Amino acid sequence: MKRKKGRRLLLLMLIVGIAGIWTWIQAGEEEESFLGGLDRAFFKLDARAAVLVDAETGDVLYEQDGDTPYPVASMSKMMTEYILLEAIRDKRVTWEDNVEVSENAATAEGARVSLRAGEVYPLRDLYEAMAVGSANNAAVAIGEYLAGSTTNFAALMNQKAQELGLKSSQFVNATGLVYSYGQNQMTAKDVGRLAYRLVNDFPEIVELTSDPQVQLNSTGEKVTNTNLMLLSQNESLRVSGMDGLKTGFTDEAGYCFTGTAKREDRRLISVVMGTDTEVGRFTETKKLLEKGFSYR
Repeated sequence: MKRKKGRRLLLLMLIVGIAGIWTWIQAGEEEESFLGGLDRAFFKLDARAAVLVDAETGDVLYEQDGDTPYPVASMSKMMTEYILLEAIRDKRVTWEDNVEVSENAATAEGARVSLRAGEVYPLRDLYEAMAVGSANNAAVAIGEYLAGSTTNFAALMNQKAQELGLKSSQFVNATGLVYSYGQNQMTAKDVGRLAYRLVNDFPEIVELTSDPQVQLNSTGEKVTNTNLMLLSQNESLRVSGMDGLKTGFTDEAGYCFTGTAKREDRRLISVVMGTDTEVGRFTETKKLLEKGFSYR
């Protein structure tokens, strides 16, 4: 009789213990879901990959296929921007430096501004053309000025990627364009990490990327921001606090956008990769940011 009571007591203790462990596991899963993805609270975006990042902590709040490397197109110019801003900070170059544009830079395809081979332009103008208008010829000129050649600058980009903790990124040029020798590839998490470091190490970047249009001092050319979410009259595209950051498109990458917005003391960074349409990258960004700002 005593043996039966002992077995029953032991069985009861096991059941209680298992129940407690299961509750602890579930609590851990819920915490991980909220901090590492918010999978249960979010929906699947109409994009190849996406992440949402807390700009203060660097925590990834949401991810959708965040660890697969994909062609990144002109969002890779954020690395070119980072390296340039670091060189400015360290006084290795100045905004007033005159950069002679090579034939290689002047003839870069895709988005571009009016640059002539053999002529010189202020470094600041090239930076603004790249950051606001995604000008490929300006990006190539910056890379060649900082490193001596496109190849050398690609090596510098990959070195900086390692320093910044970008685990699955590969750069072959300053622009993100596709060439016979390859194209830049990054995971959505790496893009988010790069954007996180960019806005925290060089917060002045958003003073430029929030401007719908800039005028280059050297040529007088007006450059329109490729971020259609700025001052948009279309409610489906508007996000309060939007002030950056970088668009991208190639046939291989699809339409991409790294966005950032700040409301009161909170800044979020969104990455959307591989939508089918230009507008789609912005509407999916709005969904992601609005959902993120609804959680505290």
